[in-house]
Amino acid sequence: MSGARSATRVSTVERLDPGDRYDLALITVRREQLSGILPALQGNRNIPTLLFMQNNPLGASELADTLGRERVLLGFPGAGGTLEGWRVKYVMIAQQPTTLGQLDGSRTARLRVLAKMLEAVGFRTHIERDMDAWLKAHAFFVTAVSGALYLCGGDCRRLSNDRATLRLMTSGVREGYRAVRALGRPIRPLGLNVLFNWMPQAFGVSYWRRFFSAPMADYVIGCHARSSVGEMRALADDCRTLLAKSGERAPSLERLYRAIDSYAERG
Repeated sequence: MSGARSATRVSTVERLDPGDRYDLALITVRREQLSGILPALQGNRNIPTLLFMQNNPLGASELADTLGRERVLLGFPGAGGTLEGWRVKYVMIAQQPTTLGQLDGSRTARLRVLAKMLEAVGFRTHIERDMDAWLKAHAFFVTAVSGALYLCGGDCRRLSNDRATLRLMTSGVREGYRAVRALGRPIRPLGLNVLFNWMPQAFGVSYWRRFFSAPMADYVIGCHARSSVGEMRALADDCRTLLAKSGERAPSLERLYRAIDSYAERG
């Protein structure tokens, strides 16, 4: 966190009309908000590139069928933060570059241009060859982490001191990754695959204990988890669907998902 401040004026419109023309639409709504904007995107055929930067482990085929495979790109931002009034407080996530991908995994000229544009304004960017698999693995990761946080009242520092809940969290991520592999998909990104599947669980618990004890953790994960419990509940439901399709048992994830349900019902 640098503490630097900047002010940016952004031109806005209240709605997307069928005749509006733009080169690119960057869709950054939460998972549970997606269905509300699809009709407007479907009604406008003048935007050649729709870049979805969001959690969406199930929706790649739906987006392609609804909006046209040639228009849809998938991605995820390498930043985390929170909105305070009109101010956005954010940090860049060193471990996670902004990630982009075509539905078919190809490295098209359009994709390379977008990556260069993002790099030019300060976003370290990675082009992923299987973005749908990346989003599936990420959904299991982020829901397991959020469930663990909710068990600790949404408090990152409290989670860092709770080894039992950290063990539950790491077990949950491993269960989710097994489900992704059972569905015939790879685990991406490599770094998290190594941390959760290749290293001993005790190493992962120690890593996340240090991570959640630092103030940065609250910007990267804690703020979003507390303010977006509706999204986490929708993602947990998506992950339950993937688990059912995979045939994998996931007792740790079920405990974590019950914590998400309970936290959502209280809020």
